[in-house]
Amino acid sequence: MNKNSKIQKGFTLIELIVVLSILAILVVLAIPSFESIFNNNRLTANANEMLSTVQFSRMEAVRRNERIVICRSDNPDVAPVCNAAAGDWPGWLSFADDGAGGGTARDGVLNGGETVLNVGTFNAPLQLQASPAISAGSQRIIFRPDGLAYSNAGILLNAQISFCIPVALPPENVRDISIASGARIVVVRRNGAGACVAPADS
Repeated sequence: MNKNSKIQKGFTLIELIVVLSILAILVVLAIPSFESIFNNNRLTANANEMLSTVQFSRMEAVRRNERIVICRSDNPDVAPVCNAAAGDWPGWLSFADDGAGGGTARDGVLNGGETVLNVGTFNAPLQLQASPAISAGSQRIIFRPDGLAYSNAGILLNAQISFCIPVALPPENVRDISIASGARIVVVRRNGAGACVAPADS
């Protein structure tokens, strides 16, 4: 036996190629699951943020004995202004419609020194849409001191605001924040078949 011979251990090229091929197959199979989980988490987190805004606005209306308004806002972080235009909501804000600082109370418009309570934004491909009771009513939800939600026309609100991602993963690609009879507020998952359309009133 040659004492100078060495035993070499390690992977052969063929073994390395086989391992890498198996790893590549596993990654390809896992990508749809990761996409579904990621989209589901984005939908849930943003729907919960909007739900929090709605519930907080309701409590503040009772606590302050004033109207609290939630409205569409195109750039609430930089320019907190309500926008009554039709179409998707780029963001939202809520404010005390109490006429503070020379503003006009109970006009549904953020003016004077009225206090902004919450702002919310999100990133594409998420979309936020309102049902007709909100979108046709100046894109506003109004909580009065009785703790009930009303449309801009002063009718008890039966409406929905929906977060959606236009993808098929997950199948339930919509989260509806539903307000019924001005009081019952829930988040409901919905299968939008990979599309995003404005929700119906609740």
